[in-house]
Amino acid sequence: MKNNKLATAEPPAPPPVGNHTACPTGAPLRDDQEENGPKPMVPYSSMFILSTTNPFRRLCHYIVNLRYFEMCILMVIAMSSIALAAEDPVQPNAPRNNVLRYFDYVFTGVFTFEMVIKMVDLGLVLHQGAYFRDLWNILDFIVVSGALVAFAFTGSSKGKDINTIKSLRVLRVLRPLKTIKRLPKLKAVFDCVVNSLKNVLNILIVYMLFMFIFAVVAVQLFKGKFFYCTDESKEFEKDCRGEYLVYEKDNEVKAQKREWKKYEFHYDNVLWALLTLFTVSTGEGWPQVLKHSVDATYENQGPSPGYRMEMSIFYVVYFVVFPFFFVNIFVALIIITFQEQGDKMMEEYSLEKNERACIDFAISAKPLTRHMPQNRQSFQYRMWQFVVSPPFEYTIMAMIALNTIVLMMKFYDASDAYENVLKMFNNVFTSLFSLECLLKIMAFGVLNYFRDAWNIFDFVTVLGSITDILVTDVYPKHSPITVQWYPVPCWCGPSARPLPWLG
Repeated sequence: MKNNKLATAEPPAPPPVGNHTACPTGAPLRDDQEENGPKPMVPYSSMFILSTTNPFRRLCHYIVNLRYFEMCILMVIAMSSIALAAEDPVQPNAPRNNVLRYFDYVFTGVFTFEMVIKMVDLGLVLHQGAYFRDLWNILDFIVVSGALVAFAFTGSSKGKDINTIKSLRVLRVLRPLKTIKRLPKLKAVFDCVVNSLKNVLNILIVYMLFMFIFAVVAVQLFKGKFFYCTDESKEFEKDCRGEYLVYEKDNEVKAQKREWKKYEFHYDNVLWALLTLFTVSTGEGWPQVLKHSVDATYENQGPSPGYRMEMSIFYVVYFVVFPFFFVNIFVALIIITFQEQGDKMMEEYSLEKNERACIDFAISAKPLTRHMPQNRQSFQYRMWQFVVSPPFEYTIMAMIALNTIVLMMKFYDASDAYENVLKMFNNVFTSLFSLECLLKIMAFGVLNYFRDAWNIFDFVTVLGSITDILVTDVYPKHSPITVQWYPVPCWCGPSARPLPWLG
């Protein structure tokens, strides 16, 4: 009698753990292969002479894939960067530089050793996975080669006049970039920036177009109007002649020659206008350009202080468009690119983007708590129902707006009657805000009232208002300080109002 047995196929045997075997298909390695085990050897001959079974190549492959090899290289990169920052650039022959030069020899030797064993392990360039197929390896080769060539010509009589060769040592500043390849998070950020550059070109075209438009408008407004005489009393070039007296320190009088000059930044043509506007967009030195624009009068005529204050509107619009709007566009582009890269990494998971967002929201969501009296027949519940009603909140917001308008009505050299009216309005608003604070304390209770940060903010503001009245109105002569309202409203909360300020 025959025994009926089911035929089963045996699963393929797993590769040995301790041996470094070559990838049979030559396909690129997955990330899980690189993280969970040693990286297999590239299944091609290296430099046409070193096969996958060559002992020397297997030794190099073993060293490259050691657990602490990358960590040691990172430590050497960090020490090399510190030594580079510690050099004295003013005195090249300083004793400190001589000591650091020997350390540089050691660092360069370590990086050369790393480059050579990787070339032996991966091969040069002809096959997939070769050393020069990776841009980061090319960067390493350039840095190491530049340092070796500079060392070869340092101290030789033939190389004393070859400053270009000696300047290759500047490539050492690229060594910190070697850490990007070895740290996955830094590499992800760097890849995000590089991928963002592909989309920056379109925004850059729009940026230059708007810059050109503003430059043309600036030329029409300010061309030929940025001239001045060193003697501020002269407005025209024909009068800017001879000498004038300058009073210096210690009552010394010195005669100087009058000169008709032009400001360093001007708008006489489109090119200079582009340069001036770019300087303004950097935020450095632009107040002087603004002052020159406001003081500009007519072509070939000197400035007059505050002649055209309306010209400041041009710079307000320019700052809104360029330093604010376009800078935020570039930042948003990088953020969107980073999010897209994160979505690509999550595509291999079963959850969709909206499902992941819902799960994240459910995990991080916190319930909102709001105090409400339990006894609905009590006076506290009726008071609570009043202070949380929309009409009450809208009334408070209207008072905040009116209080802000009153603060805006202050100006220098106002009459006493006008100041008294503003003080009266300020006292009225302070009383109303104090009443609001008391009503909320009665409705919520003392403990529940101070559990909310916005209520604490309102309470401190009310105390500042009362202190303002006591110090400035009741005891104006006996107080060493003056408490005033800070004229900027805060609309962060439903009952937020301008902050008191100690002046």
